[in-house]
Amino acid sequence: MTYSVEFESGIRPLVQLRRNRLAYIAQMGRRSVDIRCLQIGSRRIFQVNHPELIHDVLVTHDWNFIKGQGLRASRPVLGKGLLTSEGELHRRQRRLVQPAFHNERLASYGEIMVACADVAGRSWNNEAPIPIDREMMRLTLEIVGRTLFGADLTDDAAGVGASLTRALRLFLLLNSPVTQLLFPLRRLAERNAASTRHEIEQVLRKVIHEHRKDPDHYDDMLSLLIRSSDEGGTGYMSEDLLLDESLTLFLAGHETTANALTWTWYLLAQHPLVTERLYTELDEVLGGELPQPSDLSRLRFAGQVFREALRLYPPAWIIAREAVTDYQLGEIKVPAGSTVVMSPYATHRDPRFWQSPEEFNPDRWIDEASVARPKFTFFPFGAGTRVCIGEHFAMMEGVLLLATIGQQWSLHLVSGQKIELWPQLTLRPRHSIQMRLEARDKEMRGAMSAASMHSQPACVQD
Repeated sequence: MTYSVEFESGIRPLVQLRRNRLAYIAQMGRRSVDIRCLQIGSRRIFQVNHPELIHDVLVTHDWNFIKGQGLRASRPVLGKGLLTSEGELHRRQRRLVQPAFHNERLASYGEIMVACADVAGRSWNNEAPIPIDREMMRLTLEIVGRTLFGADLTDDAAGVGASLTRALRLFLLLNSPVTQLLFPLRRLAERNAASTRHEIEQVLRKVIHEHRKDPDHYDDMLSLLIRSSDEGGTGYMSEDLLLDESLTLFLAGHETTANALTWTWYLLAQHPLVTERLYTELDEVLGGELPQPSDLSRLRFAGQVFREALRLYPPAWIIAREAVTDYQLGEIKVPAGSTVVMSPYATHRDPRFWQSPEEFNPDRWIDEASVARPKFTFFPFGAGTRVCIGEHFAMMEGVLLLATIGQQWSLHLVSGQKIELWPQLTLRPRHSIQMRLEARDKEMRGAMSAASMHSQPACVQD
């Protein structure tokens, strides 16, 4: 097959990337270009947009690539967890973590997700708008704490959220060519990264200590990691790796889903007909009862809504790899050491694969339409041996939280605010998105006690 290729070099692409890198990367999908070859100084970057080529890089020849410079630069914060580790270490760590995401455990996680979302929704009121991005971040942080670490992190949510925001800024700074060239600036960024990591470590060390003090009390991901040894019998996970892996899953496990849900509420607020269809499904399927993991197969439209939000605003908006040896990309030779970039945000907007790709249309996820599309036109969780280990966790969480909160509240955008994308390590809103609430639940339309409206959600009690 012959692929469409374009070449760019010099200062122009650098200026465009600095001005609006998301728009620059996305235009490739909108113009249906398969390969873009960039020469920026001494760096060679190849952006890939065709699903066959994406499959080749992420699956068929994944052995020929390592993680890109951006994630490697995040090691001062993430250490050697699943996001940053390579080779045999990555394979070993993934084997140890995988049991925490088996289907039998997901059902118990789902019950906790619903309980947390129910209490959170009942703590809201319609007296003032809420910052939905921060609410989703706080809620998903609590869920990760409960499901994966058996801990109530409600009191730590604000501090961890602030640390995470600083970490995202540091990822960008550490990955900057200017930072790489200027040693004093790099050292300053690394010291700040170490300080940020220390703040989050304090929370996790406390949780790990509680698990070690009373191991029989816990049955969660962290307890599995503490007890686990790999199949080769080479011993337990080291203390440093335990902390790295916990921190990686802690941050990645709530940041991505919180962003996906934030954009889902944003899209629903702009499409009242879609929202009414969602509410109709929730009322008919659930009948006023809280959703259960067993309801997921019947909440089909809710699943379509969440997938469509992932298509338009994938949290992992860019995936980068570095070629270990020379690699043939279609008719283009990629020299060893070059960067290969794939953007779900761009490919998800390619009109060759998506009719009216800029439109929010959950009906494109009806089974027949999904089967007709090439597989790697949609890859919000990556693919291959490095596919997101929490993919099914995230999909279940997204649908169950939509269903739980959607039964209680209708969310509406506050007019006059500026909504702007902020493409960092994940795709965040640059500014908080303010939403006003309108009660759907009859109980909530009635007289809610001040205590229930303003209490802090405790989620599931031990």
